[in-house]
Amino acid sequence: MELREVEGRDHMFVSILLQTAFERPQEARLVEALRAAGDLALELVAEQDGQVMGHIAFARLTAPEGWWALSPVCVMQSRQGRGLGGEIIRYGLDMCRQRHARAVVVVGGSSYYSRFGFSLKAAENLTTPYAREYTLLYPIAPGTAGASERLIYPAPFAGL
Repeated sequence: MELREVEGRDHMFVSILLQTAFERPQEARLVEALRAAGDLALELVAEQDGQVMGHIAFARLTAPEGWWALSPVCVMQSRQGRGLGGEIIRYGLDMCRQRHARAVVVVGGSSYYSRFGFSLKAAENLTTPYAREYTLLYPIAPGTAGASERLIYPAPFAGL
């Protein structure tokens, strides 16, 4: 399994993977819109034998500066439940640190994302357009855990 940055040749496969994994087109449309707007900070695929098995994207938040949003992550249905999603998330978060993201937010289930270091407690003072009980923070830079910040997502998120 190779984890690498997305290349142009991957776009169609990523779109199909997203639509299949989520069983709806919204996530694929979001990634395409973020890509077109230049709002993706990082986009990775997990590839094996020339086939894209997983995908993760991190978008730059409009504010606070240097904060990113994990959105979305997916794994081919036949590979789900085998740890590939976790591997992609861990690798992606390592790349976020290397690229000097200050923090990463995710909207999702705390029972899943807390195992990677995301925290509801660290996000408790954030103002977010999404449900507070599903907004978690992965603090990287000092002072980001518990920060009182207003999360402003890039325009493509408005369609969700």
